[in-house]
Amino acid sequence: MAESSDFSLSTLHGRGRITRKRTCTRRVISGVDDPELGRAALDHGAFAYHVKPVGATQLYLLVVNNLQRRSLEMTHRASLDRLEGMVAERAEQMRRAAELQAGMLPSTPYKENGFEVAAHFAAAREISGDFYDWYRATDGRLTVTLGDVMGKGLPASLMMATARAALRGVAGVEPLEAGIKQAAAVMSAALEVNHAYVTVFHCTFDPRTGGVEYVDAGHGHARLLRGAAGQEVLPERSAPIGIFPDTKFLVGKVTLEPGDSLVVFSDSLLDLRPDLATKDVHLPSDARRAASAQEMVDILASGARDKELFDDVTVLALKRI
Repeated sequence: MAESSDFSLSTLHGRGRITRKRTCTRRVISGVDDPELGRAALDHGAFAYHVKPVGATQLYLLVVNNLQRRSLEMTHRASLDRLEGMVAERAEQMRRAAELQAGMLPSTPYKENGFEVAAHFAAAREISGDFYDWYRATDGRLTVTLGDVMGKGLPASLMMATARAALRGVAGVEPLEAGIKQAAAVMSAALEVNHAYVTVFHCTFDPRTGGVEYVDAGHGHARLLRGAAGQEVLPERSAPIGIFPDTKFLVGKVTLEPGDSLVVFSDSLLDLRPDLATKDVHLPSDARRAASAQEMVDILASGARDKELFDDVTVLALKRI
């Protein structure tokens, strides 16, 4: 809206009238050729300061230009409002997705007679491609999983949910490698579409005997701690799920004695602890001597939640008591 008003810019009242005319296009035409008054006009919201005489054609063009500029400003403001609304909506969706994903992870630690299992998880973004899971089967055995989907963000988080559901869906299938093969078949279409793969450490633990059966599908970061001093690397390895269609998943077997622990972590922990990249290097003594599984994983992942991460960090420990 263009409006004509007559006021004295040299007074505080006149400058205030410029400021209050927020809905008008504001150009000041003055009979005083004074740079200080011109600057005062601009500082109080005028678009321009012109000195008389101003011809009819020039005045007309000034008004047209003013109206066009005002229209562009309003369009720009509306676009910014829409963009801010879209950003706020996406942030809310990501927050809800993060809450949903967090709700899929079991509460840590989990203790029963004879064992404790715990995890430490730190996501690099709002949502993650890492996951851990554990649950008791009807025969009393504990199933434990740590997985890492290639990639980050929303696509990886969707694949994480698919992988978790597929592995839960084969609970109780015997032998263990047959269940992993079935789960891999369920994941295959989604993995192929997304050009992704999943590394998984999946095992069952019998609290009565300490027996562990495991499949390491391309994960490679598992350590068996014998008390507070000994350490072993699990030997059986297979390819990640989604790399080869006819992968044979090898099953390894170990026994946890009272005081022993099985520690599994995602490869991003190596960014915090590069020394662990060498499998023969023992875990830090304070972690190996930790009184509980939860204390152990918290020590290993120390600092993960205080740093800017490039990838998700997940550490899991199963301790036989």
